[in-house]
Amino acid sequence: MASTGEVQPIAPQSSVLQTLRQPRIVLILLATWDIVGIIAQLLSGTFLFDMENHEASGILAGRAFDASMIVPAIVYIYAARDPKRYQQVFWLALVEQVAVVLSCFYHRGAGDITWAGTIVPAVISGGLIFLVFFNLFQPRQEVPSSGLPPTYRA
Repeated sequence: MASTGEVQPIAPQSSVLQTLRQPRIVLILLATWDIVGIIAQLLSGTFLFDMENHEASGILAGRAFDASMIVPAIVYIYAARDPKRYQQVFWLALVEQVAVVLSCFYHRGAGDITWAGTIVPAVISGGLIFLVFFNLFQPRQEVPSSGLPPTYRA
Protein backbone atom coordinates (compact mmCIF):
# COMPACT_ATOMS: atom_id res chain seq x y z
CA MET A 1 0.00 0.00 0.00
CA ALA A 2 0.99 3.62 -0.05
CA SER A 3 1.93 3.67 3.65
CA THR A 4 4.61 0.98 3.19
CA GLY A 5 6.15 2.66 0.18
CA GLU A 6 5.22 -0.14 -2.21
CA VAL A 7 4.29 0.81 -5.71
CA GLN A 8 1.25 -1.05 -6.91
CA PRO A 9 1.05 -1.64 -10.65
CA ILE A 10 -2.04 -0.17 -12.19
CA ALA A 11 -4.06 -2.62 -14.26
CA PRO A 12 -4.63 -1.37 -17.80
CA GLN A 13 -8.08 0.16 -18.04
CA SER A 14 -10.27 -0.31 -21.05
CA SER A 15 -11.10 3.06 -22.52
CA VAL A 16 -13.71 4.14 -25.01
CA LEU A 17 -10.99 4.87 -27.57
CA GLN A 18 -9.56 1.36 -27.22
CA THR A 19 -13.03 -0.07 -27.77
CA LEU A 20 -13.67 2.17 -30.79
CA ARG A 21 -10.30 1.24 -32.31
CA GLN A 22 -11.23 -2.43 -32.62
CA PRO A 23 -11.48 -3.32 -36.32
CA ARG A 24 -14.93 -4.91 -36.08
CA ILE A 25 -16.33 -1.89 -34.21
CA VAL A 26 -14.85 0.51 -36.79
CA LEU A 27 -16.40 -1.47 -39.64
CA ILE A 28 -19.79 -1.49 -37.93
CA LEU A 29 -19.55 2.28 -37.35
CA LEU A 30 -18.66 2.81 -41.02
CA ALA A 31 -21.61 0.70 -42.15
CA THR A 32 -23.91 2.57 -39.76
CA TRP A 33 -22.70 5.93 -41.10
CA ASP A 34 -23.46 4.80 -44.66
CA ILE A 35 -26.91 3.55 -43.62
CA VAL A 36 -27.61 6.93 -41.96
CA GLY A 37 -26.70 8.59 -45.27
CA ILE A 38 -29.11 6.30 -47.12
CA ILE A 39 -31.87 7.15 -44.63
CA ALA A 40 -31.14 10.88 -45.10
CA GLN A 41 -31.63 10.47 -48.84
CA LEU A 42 -34.83 8.48 -48.41
CA LEU A 43 -36.32 10.93 -45.90
CA SER A 44 -35.94 13.96 -48.13
CA GLY A 45 -37.96 16.88 -46.84
CA THR A 46 -37.05 16.40 -43.17
CA PHE A 47 -34.57 18.04 -40.81
CA LEU A 48 -31.97 15.51 -42.01
CA PHE A 49 -32.06 16.57 -45.66
CA ASP A 50 -34.23 19.01 -47.59
CA MET A 51 -33.88 20.75 -50.95
CA GLU A 52 -35.09 24.35 -50.98
CA ASN A 53 -34.45 26.84 -53.81
CA HIS A 54 -31.42 24.97 -55.17
CA GLU A 55 -29.83 24.78 -51.72
CA ALA A 56 -29.83 21.66 -49.61
CA SER A 57 -30.47 22.10 -45.94
CA GLY A 58 -30.55 19.76 -42.99
CA ILE A 59 -27.85 18.42 -40.75
CA LEU A 60 -26.93 15.58 -43.13
CA ALA A 61 -27.17 17.49 -46.41
CA GLY A 62 -23.48 16.96 -47.13
CA ARG A 63 -23.84 13.24 -46.53
CA ALA A 64 -26.89 12.99 -48.77
CA PHE A 65 -24.85 14.32 -51.71
CA ASP A 66 -22.36 11.50 -51.32
CA ALA A 67 -24.16 9.22 -53.81
CA SER A 68 -23.82 5.44 -53.57
CA MET A 69 -23.56 4.44 -49.93
CA ILE A 70 -25.29 1.07 -50.09
CA VAL A 71 -22.31 -0.73 -51.65
CA PRO A 72 -19.72 0.33 -49.04
CA ALA A 73 -22.22 -0.46 -46.26
CA ILE A 74 -22.58 -4.01 -47.57
CA VAL A 75 -18.80 -4.37 -47.91
CA TYR A 76 -18.22 -3.14 -44.34
CA ILE A 77 -20.82 -5.51 -42.91
CA TYR A 78 -19.33 -8.42 -44.85
CA ALA A 79 -15.78 -7.54 -43.78
CA ALA A 80 -16.84 -7.17 -40.13
CA ARG A 81 -17.19 -10.96 -39.98
CA ASP A 82 -13.39 -11.33 -40.21
CA PRO A 83 -11.59 -7.96 -40.07
CA LYS A 84 -8.10 -9.50 -40.11
CA ARG A 85 -8.82 -11.33 -43.35
CA TYR A 86 -10.33 -8.24 -44.99
CA GLN A 87 -7.81 -5.69 -43.70
CA GLN A 88 -7.67 -3.99 -47.11
CA VAL A 89 -11.26 -2.76 -46.69
CA PHE A 90 -9.88 -0.02 -44.45
CA TRP A 91 -8.29 1.55 -47.54
CA LEU A 92 -11.76 1.73 -49.09
CA ALA A 93 -13.02 3.32 -45.87
CA LEU A 94 -10.23 5.90 -45.91
CA VAL A 95 -10.94 6.89 -49.52
CA GLU A 96 -14.70 7.00 -48.90
CA GLN A 97 -14.49 9.18 -45.79
CA VAL A 98 -11.99 11.58 -47.37
CA ALA A 99 -14.38 11.85 -50.33
CA VAL A 100 -17.23 12.68 -47.93
CA VAL A 101 -15.24 15.48 -46.30
CA LEU A 102 -14.11 16.90 -49.65
CA SER A 103 -17.62 16.60 -51.08
CA CYS A 104 -19.09 18.46 -48.11
CA PHE A 105 -16.74 21.40 -48.49
CA TYR A 106 -17.02 21.43 -52.28
CA HIS A 107 -20.81 21.65 -52.10
CA ARG A 108 -20.59 24.29 -49.37
CA GLY A 109 -18.26 26.33 -51.57
CA ALA A 110 -20.64 25.96 -54.50
CA GLY A 111 -23.48 27.16 -52.27
CA ASP A 112 -25.39 23.88 -52.54
CA ILE A 113 -25.60 23.14 -48.82
CA THR A 114 -25.75 25.03 -45.54
CA TRP A 115 -22.94 25.22 -42.99
CA ALA A 116 -24.72 22.80 -40.67
CA GLY A 117 -25.04 20.34 -43.56
CA THR A 118 -21.30 20.70 -44.13
CA ILE A 119 -19.88 20.61 -40.61
CA VAL A 120 -21.84 17.71 -39.10
CA PRO A 121 -20.99 15.13 -41.80
CA ALA A 122 -17.41 16.41 -42.11
CA VAL A 123 -16.78 16.09 -38.36
CA ILE A 124 -18.28 12.59 -38.18
CA SER A 125 -16.32 11.45 -41.24
CA GLY A 126 -13.18 13.06 -39.78
CA GLY A 127 -13.64 10.99 -36.62
CA LEU A 128 -14.05 7.85 -38.71
CA ILE A 129 -10.88 8.72 -40.66
CA PHE A 130 -9.08 8.93 -37.30
CA LEU A 131 -10.34 5.45 -36.33
CA VAL A 132 -9.52 4.01 -39.76
CA PHE A 133 -5.92 5.28 -39.45
CA PHE A 134 -5.49 3.21 -36.29
CA ASN A 135 -6.44 0.08 -38.21
CA LEU A 136 -4.33 0.88 -41.26
CA PHE A 137 -1.12 1.86 -39.54
CA GLN A 138 -1.11 0.04 -36.21
CA PRO A 139 1.87 -2.23 -35.61
CA ARG A 140 1.05 -5.81 -36.49
CA GLN A 141 1.64 -8.56 -33.95
CA GLU A 142 3.22 -11.61 -35.47
CA VAL A 143 1.25 -14.80 -35.06
CA PRO A 144 3.51 -17.70 -34.05
CA SER A 145 3.81 -20.20 -36.86
CA SER A 146 2.51 -23.64 -36.02
CA GLY A 147 3.81 -25.23 -39.21
CA LEU A 148 0.28 -25.54 -40.61
CA PRO A 149 -0.97 -23.51 -43.56
CA PRO A 150 -2.89 -20.37 -42.50
CA THR A 151 -6.27 -21.90 -43.33
CA TYR A 152 -5.71 -24.73 -40.82
CA ARG A 153 -4.60 -22.67 -37.82
CA ALA A 154 -6.97 -22.64 -34.86
